[in-house]
Amino acid sequence: MKTCARWTIKWLAMPGWLAPLALAACATNHALPAATAGKATPQLRSGSNELRTYQVEDWIAPDDRTLIVNAVDRSLFEARFKGLCTGLRLVDTIAFIAPTPPQIDKFEGIVLPDGTRCTFASLTRLVTTPAQTKGSPETNNP
Repeated sequence: MKTCARWTIKWLAMPGWLAPLALAACATNHALPAATAGKATPQLRSGSNELRTYQVEDWIAPDDRTLIVNAVDRSLFEARFKGLCTGLRLVDTIAFIAPTPPQIDKFEGIVLPDGTRCTFASLTRLVTTPAQTKGSPETNNP
């Protein structure tokens, strides 16, 4: 702001049509640098050892709108895309757009092998119930 005030006197001496433009540029809110965006991982196959580096055990795409991610801690996440992620169901590798260090709940989206970027509209942790074993009290009938 001090820089703009210091140059105001010089700008007033400019031709009449240029001074308002210079003052407007000074008054405009300048955009702050964006927060560090996530970087795309390499293309990774579901269940691969390299996938664990990004806190992911495996993933499955039931359709082109949804991605289910199984974390290494066995928690499940459902990702919904802002739009259709055409071709997602058909690929066997994807790259995740992940922050550093990787945290699944902070992933921003994915990149398909052809370079298509698909951004998440939501990324929700799914609540799961423990599997019941045969013979446990819950499955025995009285």
